[in-house]
Amino acid sequence: MAGGKRHRRLLLSEDTRKDEMRNWKIATWALTAFMATATVQLMAQQDEGPILRPKKPAAKPTVATLLVMCDLACNWKLDGETKGHIDAGGAAKATVELGQHVVFAATDDGADQIQQFREIKVSGQTVVTIELKPVRAARLQAQQKNAQEEAARLQARQNAQEEAARMRDLRDHARVRLKEGKALYDSKRYEEARPLIQKACDGGDMVGCSNLGWLYLEGQGVPKDYVQARLFFQKACDGGEMVGCNNVGWLYQKGHGLPKDYVQARLFFQKVCDEGVPMGCNNLGFLYFKGYGVPKDKAKARSLYQRACDGGVQDACDHLK
Repeated sequence: MAGGKRHRRLLLSEDTRKDEMRNWKIATWALTAFMATATVQLMAQQDEGPILRPKKPAAKPTVATLLVMCDLACNWKLDGETKGHIDAGGAAKATVELGQHVVFAATDDGADQIQQFREIKVSGQTVVTIELKPVRAARLQAQQKNAQEEAARLQARQNAQEEAARMRDLRDHARVRLKEGKALYDSKRYEEARPLIQKACDGGDMVGCSNLGWLYLEGQGVPKDYVQARLFFQKACDGGEMVGCNNVGWLYQKGHGLPKDYVQARLFFQKVCDEGVPMGCNNLGFLYFKGYGVPKDKAKARSLYQRACDGGVQDACDHLK
């Protein structure tokens, strides 16, 4: 029986070895199949492209070319750095980095200049056109305008100086010329008298202006012209010459050179009379006597006639008779 048990254990050991061999073979076949599958998948991924290891993008260029063109011969700078000379209609190139740049150009004489800012965003060539002709044209036009204005100022100054000298001469000799003109007038040499009386008026002698108005009123040495007569009478009146004021009032009374207006006539006659000029009192008395522009008042008219008569106006004295 002991021998039988030993034989059975040997048989069990043999069976165990057979099982272990079978299991090892199965494991070997499984490993081989796994390795084959992995190899196929790896080869497939390599055929499809860089899936596991993507390629890096190519670096973008960071420089560009600047082409600078000048319509006139110029010297140019790039970002403050002198670059050289460009002939009229010519061009020059420079390599620049992307970003903002400043291009400056000036004509050979330096009189005309221009500056441009350019933002370079892409590589390649960027053209910068420098147009100095319009700059030069504007400068020359401005110079011409300034010269014309300066010439006009000088001419105006000269004219003013000449006018001032003329006025000084007129003022300095106004009284003498009035005297000479009056002498010619008294001699009935009206045409010769008028220029002298005119100069006396221009020189600020208000008596001369009043006398000049009289020449136009009577048509002596000039064509009769009530409008001109009124202008000179008014000028004399504004200058304080009461004879001129009296004559403006007379023109309003008669309606010569302006619409007839007794109210205006009264205002002027009143002013003259108040200043102590007898002729004004005489004319004002006439308006009250007739009731022209005022209520009729013969007593007031007689009082005014009396003042005028006392002042030597014979017409007023005749009204008192």
